[in-house]
Amino acid sequence: MPRNYEQPGQSVGMLAAVEHGPILCSDSNILCLSWKGRVPKSEKDKPVCRRRYYEEGWLATGNGRGVVGVTFTSSHCRRDRSTPQRINFNLRGHNSEVVLVRWNEPFQKLATCDMEGGIFVWIQYEGRWSVELVNDRGAQVSDFTWSHDGTQALIAYRDGFVLVGSVSGQRHWSSEINLESQITCGIWTPDDQQVLFGTADGQVIVMDCHGRMLAHVLLHESDGIVSMSWNCPDFLVEDSTESDTDSDDNILPLVRRVKPLLTVTFLSGDISLMNNYDDLSPAIIRSGLKDVEAQWCSQGDLLAVAGMEKHGLPADTACASIMRNALVKFYNVQGEHIYTLETPAQRPITTICWGHRDSRLFLACGPALYVVRVEHRVASLQLLCQQGIASALREEKDVGKLNMPSLLCSYVTSAFIPTIKPPIPDPNNIRDFVSYPTSGNERLHCTMKRAEDSPEAGGPCYTLYLEYLGGLVPILKGRRISKLRPEFVIMDPKTEGKPEDVCVNPMISYADSCNCSDSSDIDLSDEWVGKKSPKLSRGNRLNMDSRKSPKLSRANQEGQRSPRLPTRKPLVRSPSLTRREFTMDGNTEHNYLAQVTSNIWGTKFKIVGLASFLPANLGAVIYKTSLLHLQPRQMTIYLPEVRKISHDFMSLPVFNPNVFSEDEDDLPGTNDSTSFN
Repeated sequence: MPRNYEQPGQSVGMLAAVEHGPILCSDSNILCLSWKGRVPKSEKDKPVCRRRYYEEGWLATGNGRGVVGVTFTSSHCRRDRSTPQRINFNLRGHNSEVVLVRWNEPFQKLATCDMEGGIFVWIQYEGRWSVELVNDRGAQVSDFTWSHDGTQALIAYRDGFVLVGSVSGQRHWSSEINLESQITCGIWTPDDQQVLFGTADGQVIVMDCHGRMLAHVLLHESDGIVSMSWNCPDFLVEDSTESDTDSDDNILPLVRRVKPLLTVTFLSGDISLMNNYDDLSPAIIRSGLKDVEAQWCSQGDLLAVAGMEKHGLPADTACASIMRNALVKFYNVQGEHIYTLETPAQRPITTICWGHRDSRLFLACGPALYVVRVEHRVASLQLLCQQGIASALREEKDVGKLNMPSLLCSYVTSAFIPTIKPPIPDPNNIRDFVSYPTSGNERLHCTMKRAEDSPEAGGPCYTLYLEYLGGLVPILKGRRISKLRPEFVIMDPKTEGKPEDVCVNPMISYADSCNCSDSSDIDLSDEWVGKKSPKLSRGNRLNMDSRKSPKLSRANQEGQRSPRLPTRKPLVRSPSLTRREFTMDGNTEHNYLAQVTSNIWGTKFKIVGLASFLPANLGAVIYKTSLLHLQPRQMTIYLPEVRKISHDFMSLPVFNPNVFSEDEDDLPGTNDSTSFN
């Protein structure tokens, strides 16, 4: 009979724990997940070693804003491992919520479906993602599944229309299934010779790979089918001989391959484990959960079932206030319950996804993404101690305070190394995030948006957002200060309020602050900046004191405010650029990092540091166009590097900041600079 454990955390032969660190959030609800391992780019690196192949990969997310995120992940527990130069892509093109994302690992393609029935197939070429195929039938898609060899795609629509096509977009066959109910899911059999469809009234429809109807089976009269799956790998990947030196991770126990099990999840939360669609005596799992999401690991020996625990208490006022966390229950192939994990999520789990050869389980709950580390064997005492210490510390910086040998400190630190590699800014330390380069060679890609004009703001405001998990995280804010020239001030992202005002609920803070109907009201902070290119993304500042720019000095000499800077009522304390208001006296509400000045033509820009630790000249940008646009436009960027430890910077001999007039054509030494055409 099935084993049951009432206390979460009790287990037989495994351990699961939510990864330590800040909550990972997008700016809208994450509706679907799909993960794939990284494959070699050259033929000489093949055949693929599964353990090395699954140490690194890409997580695809689809959200409520119609954006698809492709984010790099790694199970390496060392920070010195190199990462790709670009570790996050936000793919735009859908006009409604993205409800399905499906990787095709053999062909390295990504299929995405939205709420309105639009289907995109994306492919990466020379570091960029582009749409290869588009299909829009105008009906809602219930499921999209690649065959196990990746050569065919099965598309099921809710209205009963089903289609099978090739990976290149050619239609093989289609059929209209007349039903009184809706199709909710569709899958291939492990040998790709049949397709199965589940319906909302508990039926399974079986067709062969050529579209001929084979069977109708009623599994449950009063319970609809939510999803179906097999406990076998999604794709056939060529494997090579593995050695113990191929991976930093522990070797997973080998699983003896048996006949695949068909897993059918019902709306009630029950799950049937069947030898085939016509199995008369399936094993039934009574999960006791609602809003169930179930998925087998790639090894086929562990079924993860996520959902909210059903309330057994009477629905009175006292019980309604009790907050229950989402649970993840793990079952073996016999349907025996072997482990329960209580997650921090207090909302239903939207979707789950295994990754990194079953050593990670990704959980999406609203805009939040949780990473669960899974140990498939009996946890060692060392691992249990690591998890216990990490849970007590909560932050990686506290590990150094422990009176332990350095080797053990490094082992505890590895519990804080994130699987999702793009850095997420700490709301308490945004300034350092935008000031200094990351430890690796990755580039952070951003999106800038203009806020609604407000007379009180004194000019158009712009917010710079970091692209992250298919969403946008605000990191800098700026304001235009001249109506004649493109000149701006960049604000210090230092949090002026109490730290707990930002960090009480990071998920809500990130999700709400990225609402792009933004006037200039951003929850993380009202004092942010918004001017950035990929090369200017890391140059930021501490504001221990303020430095004058040339335009500020002229305003002070005249004894009045600069005519380019609009004034505001004293009660609003608008940040106009006078020397008096830039003085750091402890009462200043607004502080600045830099000012961007330009010539009257808008072809030359100079960046002036206003914070005390910054160099006075942060760089320059020169924009060239030819007569009648016969030659390509050219942009030259001069940018020093600000270092964190010494607060020093690399001076650029090719850039003379004193030579910056509106009539000159070039800055000295432009032949040695970097140009972008």
